[in-house]
Amino acid sequence: MQREHNIIIDLSKCTGCGKCADDCPDRVLTVTEQGAEYSGQFCVKCGHCVAICPQGAVSISGYDDDPEVIETCNKIEPNALLGLMKARRSMRQFIKKEIPPDVIRQIIEVGRYTPTGGNKQGVSYVVIRENKDKIEKIAVSLLRKAQPQLSKMIPYMKNLIIDDNFLFKGASTVILIKSVDALDGALAASTMELMAQSLGLGVLYSGFFIRAIRQSDELKQLLSVEKEEDVVAALVLGYPAVEYIRTAQRESANVIYM
Repeated sequence: MQREHNIIIDLSKCTGCGKCADDCPDRVLTVTEQGAEYSGQFCVKCGHCVAICPQGAVSISGYDDDPEVIETCNKIEPNALLGLMKARRSMRQFIKKEIPPDVIRQIIEVGRYTPTGGNKQGVSYVVIRENKDKIEKIAVSLLRKAQPQLSKMIPYMKNLIIDDNFLFKGASTVILIKSVDALDGALAASTMELMAQSLGLGVLYSGFFIRAIRQSDELKQLLSVEKEEDVVAALVLGYPAVEYIRTAQRESANVIYM
């Protein structure tokens, strides 16, 4: 986390029910005769205490927004979620239509609320729009030069035609996900893709773009990739030019029950 956050307990609201202390994973909360008390020891600021308090007596400083009350309508219908996952396709054909800024903000908001290990909140995003053509041109040039070598590791690569739209397929927007922890970034990318699909967008994970960034100091500088950050995923986003009418098959899950 980039900011300092502190646990604040409003004793005028606290009833001493103990729910915050019982649910605290770091065991830094106790209940006294006066009410809940924060020890000040190491705490990841996960927010469980804020979320569980019936009276709203616990808060965490340093955030721009307030907690929201969880409504029953926020529950996801399981079959609808499964259906969305089964229906998703990697989209490589897009119509020429810009994505409204509010839609992009919704997608990033889902990434912001995706869990991170130890509540690090170390995931950041680069929205590529105005400079998309310039950035794609640099990355495509690198891939063309690397194609002979890449073909030795990726057999189908030798048959690919790397044209000027090879990476972004004419889509209007690309969101680059960066993170100090690769797993945190990957989780954010996955939930962001789900949100994009629910908003009617097509999505492509551009692995070749990630490969180009990792090999290019110029791209890292353009995309503000810090030394401690890993470029985890690139979501190519746009409105689909095609519609798929059935799901694609998958092999049975390889599961061991212990």
